[in-house]
Amino acid sequence: MGHEQQEQATGPGPSLRAVVYVRISDDPEGSERGVDRQEADCRAYAAAHGWEVEAVFRENDTSAFKQRTITLPSGERVRRVIRPEFRAMLKHLTDGQAGVMVAYDLDRTVRDPRDLEDLIDAKVLGGFGVRSVTGSLQLDTDSNVAMARVLVAMANKSSADTARRVARVAKQQAIEGTWHGGRVPFGYRAESGTLVIDPEAAELVREAVQRVLAGESLYRIRTDWNERGILTTHGCAWSDKTIKMVLRSPSIKGVREYRPVLPDGTRAKTSKIHVRAVWPAIVDEDTWQQVSDALDARKQARNYHQPGSGAAKRMYPFSGLIRCSTCGTAMIHRGSVYQCIQPTRGGCHRSIRSGEISKLVEEAVLATFEQITLSPSKRAKPGADVAARVGLAATLEADRERLAQLDDDHYDGLIDRAMWVRQRARIADRIERTRREYAAAMPEHTGPGIDVTTVAAEWKGRTPLWQYQATSLILEAVLVHALPEGMNGATPARRRNETVEAFHVRRTAYRADILARRVEFIWRA
Repeated sequence: MGHEQQEQATGPGPSLRAVVYVRISDDPEGSERGVDRQEADCRAYAAAHGWEVEAVFRENDTSAFKQRTITLPSGERVRRVIRPEFRAMLKHLTDGQAGVMVAYDLDRTVRDPRDLEDLIDAKVLGGFGVRSVTGSLQLDTDSNVAMARVLVAMANKSSADTARRVARVAKQQAIEGTWHGGRVPFGYRAESGTLVIDPEAAELVREAVQRVLAGESLYRIRTDWNERGILTTHGCAWSDKTIKMVLRSPSIKGVREYRPVLPDGTRAKTSKIHVRAVWPAIVDEDTWQQVSDALDARKQARNYHQPGSGAAKRMYPFSGLIRCSTCGTAMIHRGSVYQCIQPTRGGCHRSIRSGEISKLVEEAVLATFEQITLSPSKRAKPGADVAARVGLAATLEADRERLAQLDDDHYDGLIDRAMWVRQRARIADRIERTRREYAAAMPEHTGPGIDVTTVAAEWKGRTPLWQYQATSLILEAVLVHALPEGMNGATPARRRNETVEAFHVRRTAYRADILARRVEFIWRA
C-alpha cells in the first residue's frame, strides 16, 4: 500500500469536526496578528478538506519551550512547560468532541518532547487525526511519529541555543549599562535603541517622589492621577502597586540592574549586576533611597500580621479600642456583639451590639477628622529639623558637583593622579559624613504615613487595618459601661394601636438613648 493510500486509510476523512490550535512565542504589543494569520490559514486548510471548525485554541505570547517549576497535587516539584490552552485542547480531543486537530506547523504546536508524547498518547486514546498546514505534523504512522520526535528534539535544541545566546547578550548589555529593550520604564521614551527622558512623565515621577517624602499616601497619589486621566505605560489606570513599582525602579535613578534567570526558571530576587546606566537619571540616588526607605517603613508599620507569627489578620477597625469600663479589658468581637470575656472565674461578661457601637464610633471619628480638614491649622507644623535637612541637602549637592568637577579635571589632565586621589578621598569622606547627618535628621516613620486632613475623604474603601491606624491617631479608647438602672437591652414592645412607623421611631430612639449612656469616648489630647 502506497503512502497516499495508507494516509487515506488511517487519516481523517471528510465531514469531520475539527479544532484549530495556534500559538506564537513573542507578542509584546499584544496585537495577536501572528495567531490571526495562523488561524486564517488553518481554517482555509480545514475548509479545503471539508472539515467544520468547531473550536479554536489560541495561545498568544506563549512559549512552547520555557519551563517553570510547579508543585503537583502529590507534593512533587517538577519542571513543566505551562500551556493551559494546549492542555484544554488535548482534553477536548480525548473526550471525542472533535475528529481532527489542525495546526499551522509542528514547531507552532510542540517544542518540548514531553508535550509531543502527551499529544501522541491523546491521539491513541481519542482516535483523532493530526494535521498541519505545512505538512510537518502528521502522526498517522510509526514513521510519522518517529520523524516528529526527531524534529521536536532538534527544535528543542535550537530553542535552548537561542535562550543561551539571548541570556549572554542580556548580561553584556547589563555590564555596559545599556537598555535591554522591552517595556519602556515610566518617565522615559525609547529613541534609537536607548532611553531618553520624557519631560511630562518624568515630572510626574518627581511629583510622586516629593509627595511620598512629604508623607502623602500612595492611595492619594493614585486617586489623583486617575482623576487627572494619567495612564500607565500599559494604558491602564494606576494602582498603589504600579506607583510603588515606578518609585522603586532603579532605572529612574539611572542605574542598570541585572537579575539572571535561575536554573529552576525563576528570576533571581536580588541584582547580580549593578552599574551606572547610559540613560539619564530622573532623580538622584539619595532621593531614590529616601523614597525606598519611606515605603519600607510604611510597609513595616502596616504589617502587624506576619505569616506564621500566629497573629490574626485585622477584620474590624475598632477592635482593641472598644474596652470594658469596669475591668479595662479589650472587648472581643463575637458574632453580632462585642463581649468582655475575663479568664478569671466569675469575671465580667458585658456585651454590646457590634453594629450599633461600630456605627457610633465611625460617625464620631469621621466628624472629628472632618473638623481637622476644615481647620488645617491643626496639622503639625514643620520644625527646625526641616531647615537643617534643607541645608544638609544643599551641602550634599555642592560636594557632588565638586567631586564631578574633580573627576573632569583629572580626565582632562589638569591635575595629576596623586592630587586627584587625595582630593577625591577628602570630598568623598565629607559627603559620607553629611549623608549620615541627613539620615539622622530625617523624621522617624513610626506610623503608616496617614494625612489626618484627608482621612474623612479616604475612609471608604480603605482596609480595616488602615481605619484602625487612622482612628488610633485621635482616639485612645471607647469605654462601654453597664446598662443604666431601670433600662434593659431588650427591644421595647409595640404598644396597642401604635403604627409600625411610630414603633420603629420609638425603638430607634430607645436604643440611641441606651447607647449614648453606655458609650464613653476617650480622645487623645
